Amino acid sequence: MKKNLAWFLSVALMVIAPVASSEAEHARPLHPEQHFDVTMYREADGWIIADTSGDGKTDYALKLDQDLKKEMEVIDFNNDGSMDNFYFYRRDARIREEIDTNHNGRIDLWIHIEGGVYIVRYERDTNHDGHIDLVKRFVE
Repeated sequence: MKKNLAWFLSVALMVIAPVASSEAEHARPLHPEQHFDVTMYREADGWIIADTSGDGKTDYALKLDQDLKKEMEVIDFNNDGSMDNFYFYRRDARIREEIDTNHNGRIDLWIHIEGGVYIVRYERDTNHDGHIDLVKRFVE
């Protein structure tokens, strides 16, 4: 179910007629614990890991905070051995998603969320040059 929702959001955001923005900025650096290499997620480092596809490789990782609430969730959505969907939480509510939509090892879609469910803004690197060139705001 989670994979279907993530896929739907990824596709829906690519199809929505985007509005170009003059607020283009450089792509953000990765979070210190954000890695594309699935072997970087280890239980010894505090991650809860799983092989949901049964291929012997980690394709799901979850990091909890000290209160056992979700802090970060990572998914190898297409099971290619590289993590491509990164979800960030605050007090168990999703606040941001970062997605490598073309599976090239670089984030090119940032989704900002309020209240765990409301998409307030998304940013895209549409030409995959490492710079955000499109911003769509849903709330002012």
